[in-house]
Amino acid sequence: MAGKKIILFLFIISILSGFFWNQKIFGQPITSDQLLYDGVALDILNNSRFTYEDKETFIEPIYPLFLAQIYAIFGHNYNIVRVIQIILFAITVTFVYLLGKELFNEKIAVASSLATALFYGIANQAGNIMTESVFILEIVLFSYFICRASLERRTVWFILAGLFLGLAVLTRGIVQFLPLLIGANIFIVFWKRESLKVAILKSGIFFLFFFIILMPWLVYNQQDTHGVVPRGGDLLSARAETMEKLYPDYPQHLIGHLFGYYFAQKINPQLDDSAFRDTPQTDQRIKDLANAGKSYSEINLILTEEAQKTIKHNFHKYILTSTLDFISFNSPIILGGEFWRNELIIHPMFADGRHPEISPALKFFIILSIRLVWFLFLFLVIYGLAKNIKNWQKFGWLFLVIFYFNFTYSAVHAIPRYALPIYPIYIILAFVGLNYFRAKISYVKNKVND
Repeated sequence: MAGKKIILFLFIISILSGFFWNQKIFGQPITSDQLLYDGVALDILNNSRFTYEDKETFIEPIYPLFLAQIYAIFGHNYNIVRVIQIILFAITVTFVYLLGKELFNEKIAVASSLATALFYGIANQAGNIMTESVFILEIVLFSYFICRASLERRTVWFILAGLFLGLAVLTRGIVQFLPLLIGANIFIVFWKRESLKVAILKSGIFFLFFFIILMPWLVYNQQDTHGVVPRGGDLLSARAETMEKLYPDYPQHLIGHLFGYYFAQKINPQLDDSAFRDTPQTDQRIKDLANAGKSYSEINLILTEEAQKTIKHNFHKYILTSTLDFISFNSPIILGGEFWRNELIIHPMFADGRHPEISPALKFFIILSIRLVWFLFLFLVIYGLAKNIKNWQKFGWLFLVIFYFNFTYSAVHAIPRYALPIYPIYIILAFVGLNYFRAKISYVKNKVND
């Protein structure tokens, strides 16, 4: 009974937090990538075609289908979508509680779920007509079900884990190779724990239901040879362009990513704080190929081949640039703008002479204070993971999810917002790390007193 009251309390807090952090976005029009998802949803609803304004498009299907269903029931109303996504956010928080309780204890579960509920970085994504709210929920549900599958060994949990990871792949194709790691780990864990037969059976069930979700889309879209969507070439091309721009001034760019370009420009005033994110050559190349009549799939293949050649011959530059993206992926998520949207990235804060009304001393304090809090948070995450990594059968799943997201996004392109799906796991581990750290301090104090 107490557990149900806690869940109800967390659900209500999450709803209130969702409305609070999105209060300024209600009634506002949509822009940028939101227009793409909205346009595809309208084409599905009005023309029964997966297109964007009657033109070929290659984006994952789940979110446009999600929007189309809402529009079919409630009409073309962005505020209804936002309300439903706030409810999804509350469900996410509920499963963060259940995951924390399943793996650790009630105290960790309540603290981590409450922190997730109040964390603006996740909460205010519900106001965007984009994939984040749905994708975060899918990753949390998958993490919960795969952990329960490992602990209880019941077939239903493997089925649900496969289904929700399949849905996650069809929401964001970036995770399409994660099932290989998970399936391999299922096989290894159950081979050691039980037998080869059980290992094959459990991993087979997981993959079966994963592909049950995936196959209709692959057959419909006939993309079996290209993955979920034929994309990635533009990202690799942008990476190849970026690594060539950043390499000559790499030490300064490293400082800019770690501490902010405000400090990096003290060393090199001419340093361009937009060089790591602006890719005009790639943008122009895509336009030229499109004007030449190439399809999205053909453009993807051409850009992939060109980028692979550049990266192969300059692999050290690629690794160095991937390190910067790893830092970006795990950088602070801050609010900005009149609608309290998450900023794209924190690195340019106060760079290029921005906000001259603020004194240099105060700028110094603001930048380093934010970074210090974030570095402390990440330290606790790593500490909590390290203290539990030996129990691989129980906690290895969380490590694999964290590793995959960090490795994949660092390899292609990363901004802080892309890390949001694993922040519930980060938050759980941070409280675990804090718990261990406090126990260690208490132990040392007792030793000193004795």
